[in-house]
Amino acid sequence: MPRLRFFDGNAMVGWRAARHPETIWRPADFARDYAYYGIGAALVHHASSVEYHQDYGNRLLLEEIEGIPGLIPQWVLMPHHTHEIAPADELIPEMLQLGVRAARILPKTHGFALSEQVAGPLLSALHERRIPLFVDVAELGIDAAASLCERFPELPVILCGVAWGSDRQLEPALERVPNLYIETAAFQGHRAYERIAKQFGAQRLIFGTGLPDRSPGAAMMMSLYEDISDEERAMIAGGNLLGLLQAVQTDAPSPIEEVPAVEPPEDDDPIVASMREGKPLTDEYIFDAHGHIGHEGSMGIARMQLPWIDADGLVGTMDRLGIDRCIVSTWSGITHGDPASNDIMLRAIERHPGRLLGFGTVNPRYPEVAAEEMRRVFRNGLMVGYKPYPPRQQVPLTDVRHRPMLEWADRNSAPVLCHGGLSPQTSVTPDQLAWLAPMYPNAQFLLAHAGSSWGLAEALVSTGRRWGNIYAEITYTSILYGLVEYFVRELGRERVLFGTDCVMRDAAPQLGWAAWARIPLEDKRLVLGGNIARITGV
Repeated sequence: MPRLRFFDGNAMVGWRAARHPETIWRPADFARDYAYYGIGAALVHHASSVEYHQDYGNRLLLEEIEGIPGLIPQWVLMPHHTHEIAPADELIPEMLQLGVRAARILPKTHGFALSEQVAGPLLSALHERRIPLFVDVAELGIDAAASLCERFPELPVILCGVAWGSDRQLEPALERVPNLYIETAAFQGHRAYERIAKQFGAQRLIFGTGLPDRSPGAAMMMSLYEDISDEERAMIAGGNLLGLLQAVQTDAPSPIEEVPAVEPPEDDDPIVASMREGKPLTDEYIFDAHGHIGHEGSMGIARMQLPWIDADGLVGTMDRLGIDRCIVSTWSGITHGDPASNDIMLRAIERHPGRLLGFGTVNPRYPEVAAEEMRRVFRNGLMVGYKPYPPRQQVPLTDVRHRPMLEWADRNSAPVLCHGGLSPQTSVTPDQLAWLAPMYPNAQFLLAHAGSSWGLAEALVSTGRRWGNIYAEITYTSILYGLVEYFVRELGRERVLFGTDCVMRDAAPQLGWAAWARIPLEDKRLVLGGNIARITGV
């Protein structure tokens, strides 16, 4: 595969009101990180334009990125009626003359409507010049974005932050309007690029990292590893965004003529070197601590489309990335928790011996059935661990009805994969683990989604330092910048576990989150497989 030229379409530089200490903010730090990851250019807007004042932040952006190659300015705009920003017939020509060829709006955050009476002049000016307009899905929903595209059919609208579970809304919108594009930082559905490229064309996907909040390495992985052509990879990685900027109707000089190639650092470790080429990590031992499967032939669950989510679909994705093993639980198991769910699991393990291992599931609301499943499945050694799911079954892990399964885990030093969060009503919290860990000292409590927020990560570190049988399993769509490095430093390299949640989200971004982390190679190998192999004895 030719080396991809990445052009980040979604990044925000500058001083922020509530910056987390692990995240970057200076433009020079962005340039440093882009050089490490191999990202040649980035479209950036300023945090002051979002949090303080649009025009002030836009001008500050030009000052702060001046002289830093590869950082391309994007301005945050709003309607002119309150005299806070120039009218569109003045603003847009000046913007273009200054080399700014992309705009962003935040109608919800900045308190304005997109009606013709309010935003019509601004949107019409952007439409006339074909200036790409970026807007987050939290600011403008998918259907509203499609309606905007219908009103302005030559205006490229790039919807940022579209999550992997939105296909039932997204695909009708993409079919409805050809000028709607998807920024990819949160678009992590299983084989999502492959599906969009086949149905709507690869040109509809715009690569974005979500810096400074998200890991750039994780964001790059689907471009590198999806089952699409090399031409489509190049389009998504940077060609599509470059084409939109070059199509802007203006005589002003373009801020970028091509996406620069980036040479890899001389000190690349072998894992990163393989990923830069999109090669499966077959020379490493990669063990996914957190996967899911549906029944044979399944393409979704009640709440969302989830394509190719049976055991064969999961193993196919593992092969593409070079993942050796995965411990999985069934979708029906974490929902209903009935015996048939464990039967789906047992068939999958039999079909893929050595590749798939099982987290057994039971529903504690059916104690008689749960007791039989303990005899039939757990005590016969058919499962390596227990997967409770309080969010759906509404029985906290501290409830006495979980005791038989936790006692089994304690006797067998088995892992218990806990759906982590900060709300005791919907998740297993670090405080609950602080109560359970000493009660079942031989059970290994893996807090799933420990990387979903900094609040949860920090709470887990505080608890984990007290009890050695508590672990951080990181998987989550947030792919937080610096999170893996933080856990390895603060909790210890033997307590951090790579997991994917595949085949809900695709495995590629989650693998990249850990595999691109700037930690020593031996630490990385423990996170990617050594730790869960030790815990399970596999």
